[in-house]
Amino acid sequence: MKETLRMGDRGRAVRALNEGLRALGYEAGAGDRFTQNTARGLFALQTDRGLPPTGEGDSRTRSLLSLLVCNDPGEAFYGDADGDGQLTVKDVGLVLKSLLTRKTTPTVALDADGSGRVDLKDALYLIQCLTGRAAPKPNAPWIDPEAGVGADADVRRAVGQALLNVSPLRRQLVEAALPFAYDPHGPQVAAFPKSLYIWGANLYGPDGTLYCPTSAAVELLAARKPAFFNGGRREMMLSALQNAASLGDRLSGADCSGAIVGLWRKFGLVEPRFDAIANRLLREPLSYPIPREELLPGDLVGFDGHIGLYAGAGWVIEWAGGAYGCQLTRLTGRCCWSFTERRLVKMQKDFEVFVRPFFFVDGVEEK
Repeated sequence: MKETLRMGDRGRAVRALNEGLRALGYEAGAGDRFTQNTARGLFALQTDRGLPPTGEGDSRTRSLLSLLVCNDPGEAFYGDADGDGQLTVKDVGLVLKSLLTRKTTPTVALDADGSGRVDLKDALYLIQCLTGRAAPKPNAPWIDPEAGVGADADVRRAVGQALLNVSPLRRQLVEAALPFAYDPHGPQVAAFPKSLYIWGANLYGPDGTLYCPTSAAVELLAARKPAFFNGGRREMMLSALQNAASLGDRLSGADCSGAIVGLWRKFGLVEPRFDAIANRLLREPLSYPIPREELLPGDLVGFDGHIGLYAGAGWVIEWAGGAYGCQLTRLTGRCCWSFTERRLVKMQKDFEVFVRPFFFVDGVEEK
């Protein structure tokens, strides 16, 4: 079977491509010919689903198209706790069991009413859906077909392997940041980030204390910097903080540069009150440019106004924005899970700057 279908191709595979596009409401060619209409339909599909918009029928796009056409598994509903594609009494039982055992982690699968919390209302809402008094709310989380079940474990295993061959400091920096990172390509869809994006906040303070924002701090920042908290981001963050408090936990927070500054503070690599924005962190004398091919875990990547920590194996830990919090993203083809839109978002820019922090350049911390 031909790997990628392009303009001018013909055959049964192209016919299936056209029929699939048409079934999903996209523009499509006629019969078994790959025409401009086919390319335009593919471009629209790829754009909508966060794939590279090439307008060509590569294997990944064709796999996605097949998945969407066959029983529309790209569409999911809040409350489908057992993941069988339908809402049943079993789902009600799983929500109740979660509450009774106090395992109320707010995954989308248990959050039937889409409130961001797992509570008795979810079970009642499911019962209303089953009796026809309410309509299930679509969650529509498209999960990357290349990720597959167990992707989260696979990614972390690959990163872990990369950390075996670097200095202790590099390994410690990445291992300290990984617990905060949500994997948008993993099989489980969560309701909240593991760490919030808080404009102007450093992950660790001058005394090495982890920064955990309060609801009052979020409200104050939202009033001062509304652009960072609009589109449902303020509400999502407040719900996340309330949910964490109900579980006896506290959520951390930082912005992209504040995460790096905080980590450097934590490991005593800079003075306790050191601070810097992303563009300064990415430039001399704090960091020095290196070829992308020479990146090692603990190095930095970024573009104008944004920065991330390279974790290894082609993955980056970054505090990506108000709707995303801290995410584990790809070095190229960056995608983030939006906790406000409940979907995978293809980010507009990939990383363009690759640098090595000053404490690695002098070689002292590489020993």
